[in-house]
Amino acid sequence: MNNLPRTRAEVITLSIIIEGGMVIGAYPLGWLLGVHPLKEFAFTLQDALLGLVATIPLLPIFLILIHGRIAFLKSLKDISLDMIRPMMRRCTLPDLIGISVLAGVGEEMVFRGVLQSWLGQDTSVWAALIAASLSFGLMHSMNRSYFILASLMGGYLGFLFIWTGNLLAPILVHLLYDTFALIYMTRIWKPFPEEEAAPIADEDTEDDFMDDLN
Repeated sequence: MNNLPRTRAEVITLSIIIEGGMVIGAYPLGWLLGVHPLKEFAFTLQDALLGLVATIPLLPIFLILIHGRIAFLKSLKDISLDMIRPMMRRCTLPDLIGISVLAGVGEEMVFRGVLQSWLGQDTSVWAALIAASLSFGLMHSMNRSYFILASLMGGYLGFLFIWTGNLLAPILVHLLYDTFALIYMTRIWKPFPEEEAAPIADEDTEDDFMDDLN
């Protein structure tokens, strides 16, 4: 916990390295496997609207995960409360949106655009879906609950990819869900257990980025 990035500069820098690195890394990975990460990407209004609609059912599920009193989900709630929210609390709204966009684009390029597409060449689409979803879960395996839920989320995104044949839909769902989750955890979720955990107003963080770097 003490080693978590806490300043705005640290969080943004780490996000660019990890999530932005996945955007860049998807290309050499795709080259090695013979799959272009954006081969199945096209902007169409129909798939964009589908992505928007497909995000809606995930939002009440997220709220249940956060506020529900389910023993299995307690560790996930603790991660959100004690790790993600304190780490992200100094980020401005544009920061949170940018981090979510990077995560949505980068992770979908790697796990759906490259891995699921590559696996689907020599196996059934459903075997490829399961394997890519479990890999997605392993990447997010902070604990057993997180692994299971991330794998299910990966399955949902992978199914959208199969259904539409377009990477656009899972990218939109991923980035919109992450945006909602981060904004809710840092701006809406109350009461805060300690004043220290409360979000910092955007106007108090807009000029601190360079100070944080020094």
